[in-house]
Amino acid sequence: MIDHAQLHRDIATLATIVEPECSGTTRRAFTAAHAAGRQWLTTQFQAAGLETSIDAGGNLIGRRAGSANLPPIMIGSHSDTVMAGGSYDGALGVLAGLAVARALESDGLMLRHPLEVVDFLAEESTPLGSLVGSTAMCLGIDDVTMMLEIPGWGRLSDGIIRAGGNPTRARTALRTHGDIAAYIEVHIEQGPFLEAAKQPIGVVTGIVGIRRADIICRGRPDHAGTASMALRHDALAAVAEVISAAERAAVAMPGTVATVGSLTIGPNQSNVVPDYVRFSVEMRSLDWAEVESLWQHISMILAQSCERRGVQFAYEMIHDSAPVTFPDALVALVDSACTTASGTSMRLSSGAGHDASLLAGITPAAMIFVQTRAGRSHCPDEYAEPADINMAVDALALAVTMLDAQNR
Repeated sequence: MIDHAQLHRDIATLATIVEPECSGTTRRAFTAAHAAGRQWLTTQFQAAGLETSIDAGGNLIGRRAGSANLPPIMIGSHSDTVMAGGSYDGALGVLAGLAVARALESDGLMLRHPLEVVDFLAEESTPLGSLVGSTAMCLGIDDVTMMLEIPGWGRLSDGIIRAGGNPTRARTALRTHGDIAAYIEVHIEQGPFLEAAKQPIGVVTGIVGIRRADIICRGRPDHAGTASMALRHDALAAVAEVISAAERAAVAMPGTVATVGSLTIGPNQSNVVPDYVRFSVEMRSLDWAEVESLWQHISMILAQSCERRGVQFAYEMIHDSAPVTFPDALVALVDSACTTASGTSMRLSSGAGHDASLLAGITPAAMIFVQTRAGRSHCPDEYAEPADINMAVDALALAVTMLDAQNR
């Protein structure tokens, strides 16, 4: 039996462990607040009978032994947040896994499979990258990404060390096919579809592909009053053209989105022509061909805009996460568990990226979505009804026992 009251106390407690002087729930990866949150999680994992460790990718893992020599069933998500985020994104999945482990320990129930509850490192986007822990686990992190150095953040390799990982070992995949029996993740939907359908929970059939690029443009600083418009090398003006072009192109591709969500401008002064811009471009779609087409168009506009203004540009980092379709058999099993737990279910795809997209490359994976009020997420208004959360975690527990029973 899941202790729902304890689960909601856990959600409220973790939401208090945040970066000082930041609004909302801010607990970004590689910060002291994230480390403090993990310290609290470690204590809770251990109290639930889990043996805790941190793997080379900086992932916090709580393991419960099984009665047979079988690969583990893995459940979890991430405890890091975006700046000024909410209390449920990621944290719900980790705490749902903890609630299942706690119930197994309380009931004295031994599964045949070991159970692993995982808090993946840096799922959310940071200057040092996103999906860091799940990439290390399933693919390994390439040298260029590992040595990426950002002012104020240092190198990714140093961040992994601070998180308790081992960058050398994390360069190659930490798990491979056959090492994990299955992966299931509970997450808020972060979209409007469950609410519109009046469904408390749903089963995810797949995740969009994502291409995220960080680009640096360098022009020339000049006096804003004396520099002729015809002779300026305005880096920000070049980037502004790219932003508008990306929006127009994505609007023409239903089901595909493009976002420029991060800008760093130098010298960032009202009377100086900007000579430096570091910005992000992100594209998402279930159709990877559309992502490629959109990227080619944006790249062309970038080159043309910079050439007209005498601005240099360079791609600092390009990260791809291909679209994922979850296996029918596991989706059907989780769908059955959701229907049993809530009396209803719904199948839908995810427009947000998740650690499950990486896990799906090495093991059967699936997700349970919880209705999000007004579809809001990545903001302080993010909210899921306690009753809906309860049904999702009950469904997760049932799905784990159903998976375990398949090998009896």
